[in-house]
Amino acid sequence: IKALIRQAKFDELSRIVYITKLAYKIPYKNVNFVTQPHESKDEQEQIKNKEEFIIVAIIKDKIVGAVRYKVDKQNNLYFFKLAVLKTYRGFGAGSLLIDKIEKIASKKGCTKLMLDCAQEKKLDGYYKKFGFKVDKIEEKIKHHVVYMSKKI
Repeated sequence: IKALIRQAKFDELSRIVYITKLAYKIPYKNVNFVTQPHESKDEQEQIKNKEEFIIVAIIKDKIVGAVRYKVDKQNNLYFFKLAVLKTYRGFGAGSLLIDKIEKIASKKGCTKLMLDCAQEKKLDGYYKKFGFKVDKIEEKIKHHVVYMSKKI
């Protein structure tokens, strides 16, 4: 199964929010959630104002994954909320989304790709496969944040 990767349309936001919520709903330490997925009005505004962008992965005409990104003042591309529905994991949709993020960063002349993830979800190992390195680990109340980057 090959996923089609493209820029999201604004009217697809509710589907993207749904996918993100499902993907991030991984309990940690019994009932506490490492990350609380939410969609702020501020984020919707950023998408509308083209300050934040979303790329989607589509399989069989259905959005099955998404990732958001924005470029900071230092011209680094920061991506976040990478999410793929559980039933579609292992088909390469996540890899294709990261690959597309890298291409966008190169096209925009960015020098670095950046992300952060919860150490408890063991995602740093996943991102290391794509050449990301750990910059620092910060302790939060319920989890540890791993900040990672990759030079382009």
